[in-house]
Amino acid sequence: MKMIIRENYLNLLYEYQDKPFIKVITGMRRVGKSVLMDQFVESLKAKGVSETQICKINFELPTSFDITDYKTLTQKVLDFRGKNQQRIYLFLDEIQRVKDWEKAVNGFHALNAFDIYITGSNANLLSSQLSTYLAGRYVEIKVHPFSYREFKALHAEKHLDEKTYFNQYLIFGGIPSIGVFNLDYELSMNALRDSFKSAFFRDVVLINQIRNTIVLDRLINYLLSNTGKTFSALSISNFFKAEQIKASVDTILSYLQYIEEAYLITKVKRQDLNGKAILKTDEKYYIEDHGIREAVVGGNQQSIELILENIVFNQLIKKGYKVYVGKNKEYEVDFVCVHPDKSRSYYQVAYLLASEETRKREFRSLLLIDDQYPKYVLSLDQINFSEQGVKHMNLIDFLNLPVQ
Repeated sequence: MKMIIRENYLNLLYEYQDKPFIKVITGMRRVGKSVLMDQFVESLKAKGVSETQICKINFELPTSFDITDYKTLTQKVLDFRGKNQQRIYLFLDEIQRVKDWEKAVNGFHALNAFDIYITGSNANLLSSQLSTYLAGRYVEIKVHPFSYREFKALHAEKHLDEKTYFNQYLIFGGIPSIGVFNLDYELSMNALRDSFKSAFFRDVVLINQIRNTIVLDRLINYLLSNTGKTFSALSISNFFKAEQIKASVDTILSYLQYIEEAYLITKVKRQDLNGKAILKTDEKYYIEDHGIREAVVGGNQQSIELILENIVFNQLIKKGYKVYVGKNKEYEVDFVCVHPDKSRSYYQVAYLLASEETRKREFRSLLLIDDQYPKYVLSLDQINFSEQGVKHMNLIDFLNLPVQ
């Protein structure tokens, strides 16, 4: 399988290299965290860093099963260092498998002899323990599935036309590990389902000690089927009640948090564009990879409006924006993006602007926004319908733009 060099993430690691921060690489399982770490290690070697300065431990490999607690980990790393006075680049992959690992990492950091990189697949496990021991001393780098550009690069040898590439991306999504199946539908979907079940069990059920998974199973299927739709924990509870499934609002809220902490979904808050207040009701949830949706509930092409919105949301997140759903009086703006420099941009997403009524609906909420920040309507149309300062852009062209 062709190796895709993830330059955006590598550049972030280069920026923080040798800085006094622990680099925490997070993201859902099978998203490529370990491969990214390997790519960074190879880049260090290419720059002249000696093998004796690189200590890499993958806690999911049998060779590391004997490292079960922070004391064993500490001894292992200190033995590797020995009397070496050079800086040691320390890579700890899927570190949550080690009991009290944060004590060891805190100790390594205090020695000021290590440049530390760790990965993990559950936000709660990392954030709670890091905040206790390492507050202010770590930086998180979240890894996402392949973008559309990366997906095309992975399958470049097929020499497909743009439309076919995009249709394949709609179905298969961006999980890197299924690239070996060369766009074979059955093999890819089986692998995605297995990967999802593994992440779901290990990072949601097991970590949170959930015994009765019936409600949890139904909830994740509900989220996958309704990605990007506005709903509340109360509305989900009422929906389950109608199907003879008992689930309190508090249970739904807890389960939503658990699923988000496994990086399977992202909660997006709503912002009132008039008062700039964050609204506390009817949030949206987007899935981390739409290929998983195809594997678990199916019908991505039949639900293309939902999938397009999900794809655009993830692309905006990859650009480093903080993303909200906008409410402008009685109208909704799909995405309000706050950029790192505090500037803004606004996006509406549609499948096709097939009628004048549809065009008016999609442009109206943006035209009502009283500021000078860029405003975009994205759709699969080839005709440019830009008007009154609101730019209409082909959605595939948007995805083909560099992330940074």
